Amino acid sequence: MKKKLIVTVYLVFFAIAFGLSQSFFFGLKGGPSIGYQKWENFNQKPVLTYHVASFIESYSEENPMNTLYAQLGYHNRGSSLRGALGYTIDGNVFRLPTRNFLFHNVSLGLGAKRKQQLKDNLRSFYSFGLRAEYTAFTNLDKFVHFNQRQSYPYYPDNIFVKKFVYGAQVGGGVEYVFSELVELLFELSINPDLSNQYEQPEIGSIVDPYHPNNTITLRRRRIKNVTVEISFGLRFMRKVEYVD
Repeated sequence: MKKKLIVTVYLVFFAIAFGLSQSFFFGLKGGPSIGYQKWENFNQKPVLTYHVASFIESYSEENPMNTLYAQLGYHNRGSSLRGALGYTIDGNVFRLPTRNFLFHNVSLGLGAKRKQQLKDNLRSFYSFGLRAEYTAFTNLDKFVHFNQRQSYPYYPDNIFVKKFVYGAQVGGGVEYVFSELVELLFELSINPDLSNQYEQPEIGSIVDPYHPNNTITLRRRRIKNVTVEISFGLRFMRKVEYVD
């Protein structure tokens, strides 16, 4: 069902793109992502992952430096827990393995770009947009056995994941012109969420799994994503010429 939904959204996206009657750019971009999340009771670290997206962008011969864009992509959000210490029953200290928490989101973004001509074949740009995302799946199932053993959701659980989130996108980069119809793209963007990816109510007076003689309170856990994305891509122009 999830795969069918994703494929349907992509087909609608491209149908709109190629149905336009004027010139526009389209293309594909992707690259590494650095995800971060702020949790109330974990010292979270960034996680290195990836993203890929297709896009369309308006074009006007009268005003080529101001454009509108739409993009549809697959983006990994999340964070990691690294360097945490655990304690055995005998009180011995050991270092826990790194644990990554990933949310695999399908994202639809809309925004505007402002460009500046640097050289004949090189332009810089900055952009701002808004995006809506659907969380197709996560990797939180791997922590279910730990939560069941503790009898409470010490680690995040899929039951508290918010399927629909929204946020902003602020970016900048350069476009290198190979020819009239083909360009190379480099972009750096920051993607902060404006809504919560995860909401879990407070749970009090539970045993600390790393300090069994102590009790702790899991405060209300509200998680927002912030992701830095580095994108490389190709842009192609669909040029429409009118003949009298």
